[in-house]
Amino acid sequence: MRIFAACVWLAVAASAGPPSLPAQERDVGQELAQRGAPPAFVAVVTTQVRAAREAGLPVGPVADKALEGWAKHVPAPRLEVALAQVRARLAAGRETLLAAGQTAPPDGVVGGAAEAMARGLTAEDVGELVGAAPGPEAMGAGLTVAASLRAQGLDRRAAVRAVRDAYARGIGVAQLYELPSAVADLRGQGMAVDDVARRIMEGGGLPLPPMAGEGQGQGAGRPGNLPPGLSDKGKRGRQ
Repeated sequence: MRIFAACVWLAVAASAGPPSLPAQERDVGQELAQRGAPPAFVAVVTTQVRAAREAGLPVGPVADKALEGWAKHVPAPRLEVALAQVRARLAAGRETLLAAGQTAPPDGVVGGAAEAMARGLTAEDVGELVGAAPGPEAMGAGLTVAASLRAQGLDRRAAVRAVRDAYARGIGVAQLYELPSAVADLRGQGMAVDDVARRIMEGGGLPLPPMAGEGQGQGAGRPGNLPPGLSDKGKRGRQ
């Protein structure tokens, strides 16, 4: 089955580091050092990761952005600004979830909310999705998928409706991650993105292949114990 990976999480090698740093900071600092990053660059990253951890925010997205920045040769001052923006989005996502009644949202849900809001979903949209989700795993997946649908050009209401309809069908989390692939397939058949949105809003839904366990709710059809589209290493920062 072809899984559309809505959110790509970079793997950080688990290796020993300075005993004064928590494990997450050691990992990303060690990874950057192994890739040739200078000490000043590593210091900027570990400071930002530490700030996220101390604020109770997911550290995975901050570390991933740092690795991406180094791969793209982003100067340390610019990267520092970018990492601070990631932290701000995560904090806003968490605040939105708290306002929606999620008293202790898991890291994956916080990251999904931040991603969705960065793509233009409103606090009301986020609240609507988390309220309709059958559980935390579907909640985080739905937010991430809605963000991916927005990135494909769907307007925010069509993106929310597509995920809500999927929840109502009781499909598994793995198949939920197929929604962007379904949109891509329709676009490949010549359908304009506005027509795809209209189809969704008129109740036509998105064509998804049947999966074993469909209709059994959260997690149906999910391969093993891995989030769909992610490797085991890709779970960093989501625990």
